[in-house]
Amino acid sequence: MPEKPLLLHSHNDYWCTRPLWDAIDYGCNMIEGDIIYMNNKLMLSHSWRPFAFMCYGELEETYLKPIHQYCIDNPQKEMWMYVEYKDSNEKINDILHNLFLNYKIPNLHYTISAQNEKWYHKKRYKTAMKFYTKYKEELQLAWKTTELAQQYEIKKVDLFPESIWHF
Repeated sequence: MPEKPLLLHSHNDYWCTRPLWDAIDYGCNMIEGDIIYMNNKLMLSHSWRPFAFMCYGELEETYLKPIHQYCIDNPQKEMWMYVEYKDSNEKINDILHNLFLNYKIPNLHYTISAQNEKWYHKKRYKTAMKFYTKYKEELQLAWKTTELAQQYEIKKVDLFPESIWHF
């Protein structure tokens, strides 16, 4: 059986000193950004409101614009943007849909995720699943890494604080 291509997943990448760029320098081709809704923008945060003050920038400015440009400059490279919902606000879905359309390019793929259906994650799981169900075909979305595991070998790494030695 032939070897599967590797997806090296930079977990919680926004905690890195140089989000996206540290991951690319280490050879990662899947970048994770956790999102919450705030003031009509998608912010990077590991915690949902009321802890929104712990934000690490905007999804668009930190990831989508630069990864899109990286893919234009490197058309031979396949990249995956892994977006995990940390908020259940349904306004996320329209904003995210528009962003993904604005930054659509053949070598940039999108993966959507939310925690499982445990009671304390249920609302955001449902919001993410609505997005996935509605736009799966149009955006060629993958759900978590579950759908990708048959095609790829996936390794998750934590590059913060500046350490890649534990994978």
